[in-house]
Amino acid sequence: CRMTSLPSNVVRLELLAETVLEGCEIEPYLLISTPEGANVVVNDDETAELVSFRWFRCEYTASTDAHLHCACAYCGKPAGIQCLHCRVRSKLVSQSYFCSTDCFADAWPHHKQAHDGSPADVKHSRGGDVVNHWKEVARTREYLPTKQDVGRVLKLEVTPVSMTGQTGKSVILETPEVLPSVPPPPERRWINLQTPEDLRRSKISFRLMSYNSLADLYATKEMYPYCKSWALPWNYRKRLILREMLNYKAEILALQEVQGDHYKQFFEPAMRRAGYEGVYKSKTRESMGSDGKMDGCAIFFRTDRFALEEKHALEFNHVAMSRSKSLSNPGALQCLLKDNIALVVVLAVVSSIGTVLGRVCVATTHIFCNTEYNVVKMWQVNTLVRELEKFATPRGLPLVIAGDFNATPDSAIYEFLDRAYVPHDHRELAQDDYGVLESVELRHNLDLRDAYATLGSRYHTNFTANFTGILDYIWYTGNKMHLLQILAPVDGDVLTKHTALPSPLHASDHVPIVAELELLPS
Repeated sequence: CRMTSLPSNVVRLELLAETVLEGCEIEPYLLISTPEGANVVVNDDETAELVSFRWFRCEYTASTDAHLHCACAYCGKPAGIQCLHCRVRSKLVSQSYFCSTDCFADAWPHHKQAHDGSPADVKHSRGGDVVNHWKEVARTREYLPTKQDVGRVLKLEVTPVSMTGQTGKSVILETPEVLPSVPPPPERRWINLQTPEDLRRSKISFRLMSYNSLADLYATKEMYPYCKSWALPWNYRKRLILREMLNYKAEILALQEVQGDHYKQFFEPAMRRAGYEGVYKSKTRESMGSDGKMDGCAIFFRTDRFALEEKHALEFNHVAMSRSKSLSNPGALQCLLKDNIALVVVLAVVSSIGTVLGRVCVATTHIFCNTEYNVVKMWQVNTLVRELEKFATPRGLPLVIAGDFNATPDSAIYEFLDRAYVPHDHRELAQDDYGVLESVELRHNLDLRDAYATLGSRYHTNFTANFTGILDYIWYTGNKMHLLQILAPVDGDVLTKHTALPSPLHASDHVPIVAELELLPS
């Protein structure tokens, strides 16, 4: 599409999000028509060469300079800017002036409550005595609004450029007023479970997080109608997810619902910059395409604490097919093909000079979610535990199994993990029409312990308008590790502040759980 000296034409230019927030990337949708007649979506560095991007911030003033004679409603200093919402609607005139964007941002939580409508609904008038002065702030396809942009309108100018430097007709797009970023939720406290003996003993310990981050392909308005529309897009949620991942200083992170393309484009680069290395395995649904629009599991670990020695993937589909001859009912195999996977790593604990101090095996999984398939869920968990038992026990490896088990504490799965056995006539397993479990022994020999067992059922890991409860767990082998502390649950008023999760405060419908574990001497 660069074979001619003529520039392209802009066919369509629009914002992918209606609301513009400080700290949330603005990504425009741009469709151009090349001189050869091909329509091209400009969404990467290669296609971006076909156009130039220029972002401007509105340094607006009133032609009467009325604001120069007013005081800042927040600090009392001479005013320099005015809230556009108030100006356009002639509301709160005496309280609408501010000396700087900093003061306006600080005052925003209280100031916005006085507006009759949502600031995001303001239609920015260009009439009256307002004169716009535009300051160029960037020449990139995407733009990240800063604190200086809060309360201002941004303008994007897109100009087609040919291979010889000729320019075409420019198209201009103005954004709504940039809103301040949403303040983070209150810090979660730590629940200390250490004994006086633990405090005296020198130990090798680490923090491990389990977090279902809600893949973008599932974050839809149909699924979460109560969530603010501007809080669902990936551009907003990704920064909240990263904040959760790094905030509690976990040295190992087990993640579920990580979308393949986002692992490559966001998670892996961001975590590498933070000092982590990662491994990833997508679900078995290759039919969903090769562009990464499927989710999977990831494990990240700090490279100054651990070194990767082994990584393995367990695809439940493949296991089911390999055991198909043992299934008496032909429908059992089809029943088991649900695409879920588990990811397993063996990490060496290393000192600052590279000495190996110990090893730990970490597994993460996302078990099938449909409650009508409890026997399938049980089969998946049993398969994973029995495989890990064969893998870790002969080698004496401490083992952690973390993830979204889609099972509550009163479930057959929890009883199996906690008591090392569950009977086939458990109420959840009684209906096994295809004989999925008929030849399966529901027993194991691992000393598995639930890191959050001390809290009973007085907390939530999943909180939506349709379900609230515990689905996520960190299981560890109690004969190889000792639990030191856990991250306290999220306060109930935070969970319900915006009805449920996800919300402007929490990017996923799940909240992360974190445990600090000590490796016991072998």
